[in-house]
Amino acid sequence: MKKVFLLTLGIINYSFGQVDYQTEIQTIFTANCTGCHGNSGGLSLTSYGGVMAGGNSGAVIEPGNHGGSLLWQKVNSGAMPQNNPNLSSDEINLIAQWIDEGALEQPALMTQPNTWIPKEYILNQNYPNPFNPITIFRYELPEDAMVNITIYDMMGRQISTLVSSQQSAGYKSIQWDATNITGQPASAGLYLYKIQAGDFTQTKKMTLLK
Repeated sequence: MKKVFLLTLGIINYSFGQVDYQTEIQTIFTANCTGCHGNSGGLSLTSYGGVMAGGNSGAVIEPGNHGGSLLWQKVNSGAMPQNNPNLSSDEINLIAQWIDEGALEQPALMTQPNTWIPKEYILNQNYPNPFNPITIFRYELPEDAMVNITIYDMMGRQISTLVSSQQSAGYKSIQWDATNITGQPASAGLYLYKIQAGDFTQTKKMTLLK
């Protein structure tokens, strides 16, 4: 059964600023983890793309849910880093905060304290792209809307429906594990992903590798 993960950044209520991946999270991985996870087990912690792509066992980050993220579970239990001292509680908490804020590469812009409301509908390019087998779609809703996000092959055949629900305004993210409606792996190739939200419709291309 395929899993998709949905998050809403608007409900997060931290009393401090958002975490910046490059200056705060990547520095932790570079100093402590890249010696073991430069590409070990298919997992690379040398870049944002590598972290979000996951490893041979799948995704290690579940945006919006640090407790459900394998990477956080490993560092919190002391299983990572293997050949270095355990991360400090401050470092572990910082990673948790970053994940709960949506695991963004760059902090979202705030229009007022603790509130993230986009100014317009936006569908971003999936990341990573090309991908195998996990990719993330980020989109922005300036108002509450009925949202549908659907995957199609280049023949226009529906492959999977990731979102079909009423959603509140905010910055959103959804993950696709390259499986079809029946839960079977999709074939390598070009695909289309389409968002319909209110009167807004947009379609983009992506490439699945094997």
